Amino acid sequence: MKNARIAALLLAASISVPAMAESIAMVNGKAIDKTDLDNAVALVVQNSNGNVQDSPALRQQVKDTLINREVILQEAQSRKLDQQPAFIKRLDEVRQDMLREALFADLLKQVKISDAQLQERYAQTQSKFAGTKDVHAHQITVGSEAEAQKIIDSLKKGGKFEDLAKSRSLDPAAKQNGGDMGWGNLARMEPQLAEVLKGLNKGQVSSKPMQTRVGWIVFKVDDVRDAKLPPLEEVKPQIERQLQEEAIAKAVDELRGKAKIQ
Repeated sequence: MKNARIAALLLAASISVPAMAESIAMVNGKAIDKTDLDNAVALVVQNSNGNVQDSPALRQQVKDTLINREVILQEAQSRKLDQQPAFIKRLDEVRQDMLREALFADLLKQVKISDAQLQERYAQTQSKFAGTKDVHAHQITVGSEAEAQKIIDSLKKGGKFEDLAKSRSLDPAAKQNGGDMGWGNLARMEPQLAEVLKGLNKGQVSSKPMQTRVGWIVFKVDDVRDAKLPPLEEVKPQIERQLQEEAIAKAVDELRGKAKIQ
């Protein structure tokens, strides 16, 4: 009878007390849970676009990363770095950012973007593009007008625009793409840039550089076409995001209107 009673108590305890988390390592007495490893591995696999699969090697690599992270955190706390004013200030700033994002997410729960709204905004955007031009261009950015003029002279003598962009442009991206700006709509560009590109025909290079806050820029227009808005299905996410942002801005304005501001 006594043994039966003990068995019953053990069974009740096993039901009422949750199982202890399985740990994969102990760092100065603190456990790293297997759940943390599973979640981290799943995130790596998910973000790899199919290039990485769950494997013992990956798990060991992620485990080492988690151990290193815990070692670093423990050392930082032992030095009381989390009590320094700069850290506390930064932590408060992060908290405020997270609170703001949480509010926006909560506000968006009440926002329902209908198909009619998407169609209407798409039609409005189409009307803005009607009759405008898209331009595909390259650019070379240099530090002075004199240097820009040398670039123009080199191009007149047969220099290849992309090669000069890679070797002379101040724009780091030009080292890889030869100064390729991609396609852009003249109606949506800054007026100064649109005016310069509008004056160039297909295959034509700037006769004089354009001065900007980042330097002097020489352009080459590769192609020009009538503006054509992509199908609604392609731009639907961007339009929906735009409408959501407008809804949030409206909600913030309403909150400001109700607030007591002195």
